[in-house]
Amino acid sequence: MVHVIHSSAFGGGPNMLTLLVTNLRDQFDMQVISDGQGDMPARLKKLSIPMHRMALTTKWSFTGHIPQLGRLMRSLKPDLVHLHGQFAGSLGQLALTVAARPPSLYTVQWPSYLDDSGPWSRLRNHSAERLSCGAASAVVAISEYDRRELIARKLCDPGKLSVIPNAYYIDGDWGGPAGAGPRKLIGFVGRLVDQKGCEFLIRAAPRVIAVHRDVRFLIIGDGPERARLEALARETGAAGAVEFAGYRSDPSTLMQTMAVLAVPSVYEPLGMVAIEAMACGVPVVASAVGGLPEVVENGNTGILVPPRDPEALAAALIRLLDSPQRARQMGSKGRERATREFSPKVIGERYADLYRRLAASTSS
Repeated sequence: MVHVIHSSAFGGGPNMLTLLVTNLRDQFDMQVISDGQGDMPARLKKLSIPMHRMALTTKWSFTGHIPQLGRLMRSLKPDLVHLHGQFAGSLGQLALTVAARPPSLYTVQWPSYLDDSGPWSRLRNHSAERLSCGAASAVVAISEYDRRELIARKLCDPGKLSVIPNAYYIDGDWGGPAGAGPRKLIGFVGRLVDQKGCEFLIRAAPRVIAVHRDVRFLIIGDGPERARLEALARETGAAGAVEFAGYRSDPSTLMQTMAVLAVPSVYEPLGMVAIEAMACGVPVVASAVGGLPEVVENGNTGILVPPRDPEALAAALIRLLDSPQRARQMGSKGRERATREFSPKVIGERYADLYRRLAASTSS
């Protein structure tokens, strides 16, 4: 089996791919094709998983390497090719034509239509997603929400679609008591872009500080919006309580110190950071958008709030800070749910079952 992903740099897709090969290497003979960025190559080398480096990082470099990628896959003669993400899903299918079209599985990590910005991009993205889904032997959506969207937009045959969420990736043993860290630290983990909604957390901060003067906000991430968000923290008077920590390769280490994790996203296909927080025993306050309601059980493992609503976000955060015992209970239930529904072992076995079904259907 061959896995193809455009970039192996830090992120949900590369982590999910690495978890799959880690957990299933004794059941399947697997190789990986990617650009070789990040720590994935070192992690795969420790597992003796062959990795082929190719400049696939952008859609332009991927396009230029379609013949080379096709020839490589033809030489590897895989029984199945697993394509991760929209570049591999669409451009990778063109390479599979060169490789005599082995069976393929496409996992929709970030649907192309989320990048629509005008008539031309809508046409381009619709065509790309139709190719990705149409040419694949099977398609995996990472949330029920995305499955419904793919069908409603007439991008994928419902009979091809399965829903398998991504698994969490955290380092270390998080077996200690849930919510063991400081009671007044509210965290945010993610890219500092409009989609992640960090602006609404900063706008909520003064309301929270007015009730809990010793509260602190830790913003873990970076991106094009960082300067504007830092300025917003100063404008709202919250700068003294807000720390911008930049990217961390393993934010789960800091999650353990948080009383609450805020996920104020405008949209999320699934919400990996919410799953990781739950796996660390941290309650989550999240926007009720995309796949997040499938992750966070409102009132049980966290609280769901309307998107773009700083007042509702602040009220939910204050509610958990007012009741540390309730927050710890939510954290404990979140850990139980993450282990039961989103652990690498559980998700790996769901993919293993799908791999076997595809192998059986193509051999018959």
